[in-house]
Amino acid sequence: MPDDHQPQHRYTAHDTGRRPLRMLVVNLPQHGHVNPTLGVVRELTERGHRVSYVTTDTFAPQVTAAGAAPVLLRSAHCRADDAPESLADGAMLALQDARLALAGLTAAFDSEPPDAVLHDLQAFAGPVLARRWEKPAVQLNPSHALYQGWQEELHGTSDLTRHALFPAFEAFAAEHAPGVPALDFLLRAAHSVVFLPRSFQRRSETVGDEHAFVGPVIDERPHQGDWRPRDGSSPVLLVSLGSLYTNRPAFFAECMEAFADGAWQVVMAVGAGLDLDALPAIPPNIEVHRSVPQLRILEHAQAFITHAGMGSTMEAIVYGVPMVAIPQMAEQRVNADQIERLGLGRHLAQDRVSGPALRQAVENVAGNPAIAANLAAMRQEIGQCGGARAAADLIETACGYTILPMALPPAIA
Repeated sequence: MPDDHQPQHRYTAHDTGRRPLRMLVVNLPQHGHVNPTLGVVRELTERGHRVSYVTTDTFAPQVTAAGAAPVLLRSAHCRADDAPESLADGAMLALQDARLALAGLTAAFDSEPPDAVLHDLQAFAGPVLARRWEKPAVQLNPSHALYQGWQEELHGTSDLTRHALFPAFEAFAAEHAPGVPALDFLLRAAHSVVFLPRSFQRRSETVGDEHAFVGPVIDERPHQGDWRPRDGSSPVLLVSLGSLYTNRPAFFAECMEAFADGAWQVVMAVGAGLDLDALPAIPPNIEVHRSVPQLRILEHAQAFITHAGMGSTMEAIVYGVPMVAIPQMAEQRVNADQIERLGLGRHLAQDRVSGPALRQAVENVAGNPAIAANLAAMRQEIGQCGGARAAADLIETACGYTILPMALPPAIA
């Protein structure tokens, strides 16, 4: 990982004699939600705090490696190849997850509640538990903080209270926080960590100071393995639609057609649900994998065809890789628009995807000096955001800790 993302030493709870905190993380069982939090969990546990992390068995090894204790619960979220493209449908699944989680979590923690609840924006059990236990809550945002216009851009309505999903959210909020407006209870927080730089935030001027933009926190993933280019003569292109919207055989076939001439070394991550027999014959310069060690490939890549999920977008920026963004759902379309607007790559709509269009877009972004300069500037901003250390500081402050200054090296005699 680049040097400007290496953690710096802080005084820890053990160093200062402060009581270590017990924290509960409530999250969605998806890569784009779990991955950004693992570096923060590692920072907290290295400071001496005890972290329990609500997840499924899929993510238990990564959670354990970060130093937390997994709390395994069932999830209503479906398989990747059945993931809904509608954010409203996804929100309903998240609400089901919250209902599934609450009974088990209250039984497990009511007798000795944690000192704080850290929860994803869509992990709706989080605010319920924080209110029930009268403990601080810190919201963890893997994507944009809610901004002016988010309801229209993400849900297609200027007033979410008129949306078909709202009665379910209103009933859930009324059950656990009578008299509190549903959207305020479920979506607003006094303390919020946002895993992107403020410059990438959509309409950042409308976002309040309760949101701390700590930048992406990219934790190493040795469980994914390693990768090296076959040789140094061909530029490397990574192609991935993430972990959810991967059952797109026609898209991957277009990619293969676009780059079959061998000018690029192409690495394609096609996901678990794709029928490989639906793909054409694979040219020798193209690798096709179910999943790949994305960070290792980005170290060598000259371009990235991506779905513009926020995790992948931030990783591309950190490694200085220009993007061709092909979003698959509303949130990703907002990200793709930001990529284009900020000059970090190009936004190619799904209905414009073809072999020639893909090839032209990749060649337009690869080696483009203006895009390279914009990526470098954004990467520099990320290096100044504070990362896991800043996020852990905010969490400790929300719990009443006084943050001490950076540790100084021992005096030289």
